[in-house]
Amino acid sequence: MLSTKIASLEFASPLMTASGTFGHSPAALNFINPGDLGALVLKTVTPEPRQGNPTPRMAEFIGGIVNAIGLENKGLEYWRDTVAPTLEGLSVPVVANAGGHCVDDYAQVVSTFDSMIGVSAIELNLSCPNVVGGIQYSTDPIGLAKVVAACRKLSDKPMFVKLSPNVTDIHPLARAAADSGADALTVCNTLIGMLVDWRARRPALANGTGGMSGPAAKPVAMRLVSQCANTVDIPIIASGGAECADDVLEFIVAGATAVQIGTAAFRNPSIISQIASDLRSILASEDLTLAELRGSLKL
Repeated sequence: MLSTKIASLEFASPLMTASGTFGHSPAALNFINPGDLGALVLKTVTPEPRQGNPTPRMAEFIGGIVNAIGLENKGLEYWRDTVAPTLEGLSVPVVANAGGHCVDDYAQVVSTFDSMIGVSAIELNLSCPNVVGGIQYSTDPIGLAKVVAACRKLSDKPMFVKLSPNVTDIHPLARAAADSGADALTVCNTLIGMLVDWRARRPALANGTGGMSGPAAKPVAMRLVSQCANTVDIPIIASGGAECADDVLEFIVAGATAVQIGTAAFRNPSIISQIASDLRSILASEDLTLAELRGSLKL
């Protein structure tokens, strides 16, 4: 009932973890019932180790969270030797996430991902707002196309391109990704935001600004999903504020093929199984399928 296909991959469910939610570990599977998760999306990996931004780098507010982690990770060599072996033989497809500051950075990471048995697909993080230079490719269609085209030559694995909401017009970015070889678009990354501690007269995050995610981001993500779905012919993976089955179905109607769950899983790591169960109940009671609902929004 929930089976979903993107490129050559068959997913048991349209639900995916969002990059960064469960780090690089398959530990998320301990909280989710078999058949409920479509894919495990890992945290971004960069060629060299990154310490990330100074603390505090995460703060909560009524509509979600703002974070400025800064792509903290132990680097590609550590990931290849230590993390990748733990991904082989998992019960769900693994989507590895690549980051970098230049085309060669992305090419290096993607080439390594391509050689790993446990990696089923690759997501290009071209839109992290919390690192210096981390948003340049997500605002420039020409630069974005160069990265995607270079990575496409290095791997036949399904490739997802994660776009930024922090643009005035997402259409040219979506087209550039699709035309350069992306198999799907992840829409979208976090919104640049700020929280303030008025007593201290300082931002809540040491970085000043950070990426805002959670329910408050959903209306923006919904708009961008709809726009991208009406711009390109490749699947859209929605990412932005979904925390229940109704949210997921709204994204499906807006044109999404799959939906990533991030902030909601911080509060409740087993939420994906609850959403999957509710999706099955709703679809059965309404006598509907995901295919019938997908892209059925009447504008």
